[in-house]
Amino acid sequence: MSKDHIFPYRKILVFGAHPDDEITMAGTIAKLSSYGVKVAVVIMTNGCEGYSDKRLKNKIVRIRKKEAKACDKVLGINFRKILNSPDMGLINDRKILKNCIRLIRRIKPDAIFTHGPYDKHKDHRNTHIITKDACFHAGEPVAVELGKPWKTPYIYYYKGVIDPLPLILFDVTDFAEKRLEALLTQKSQFAIFRKTKEDFEKEINEIKRNRPKTFERFWIAEDVVLENFL
Repeated sequence: MSKDHIFPYRKILVFGAHPDDEITMAGTIAKLSSYGVKVAVVIMTNGCEGYSDKRLKNKIVRIRKKEAKACDKVLGINFRKILNSPDMGLINDRKILKNCIRLIRRIKPDAIFTHGPYDKHKDHRNTHIITKDACFHAGEPVAVELGKPWKTPYIYYYKGVIDPLPLILFDVTDFAEKRLEALLTQKSQFAIFRKTKEDFEKEINEIKRNRPKTFERFWIAEDVVLENFL
């Protein structure tokens, strides 16, 4: 890994409510992956309500899984797990909490990225609560059948923050088009994004041509203590 990297991590774990939420930090995922960081993504829901055409109702889950695999290739994601809670119905119950604890202990990430506490969508808000709870329990000597305890030292929010928290701006200039390239794989969501394939391609070409300075924002979670500057 290059010495000038400000995130000296070997493995990171990104939690998302829906199969495209992780794309918010696409530039960071792609950049870290290029440095050899192993990137794992855990998605809470199956995205079953993410259709804008009734004809897709019984196909959308399968379609979104296929699109997620395409996104993984674009961003360099090494591992993805979809927990299959129903879209618009994610709840903080014992089953999903234990699944998240098990995954944290299995992956042993150096840093976790998740939703912040504020959002219009309840699945996003509940993802925040579930992952914060799972991070805490994963580090405690409890439920050992789920794996050896693992305390993740760094937890960041990549969206859903209103309260003033310490903020990191991460330079993704050389990977700025990756967010759009990842969104381009989510064809079933174009109507929700209110963009066409041509719109994305035009924006990608403009970024590659002009290469504007681009940063992604991350907020340090409230209970994280930084022992050293990163």
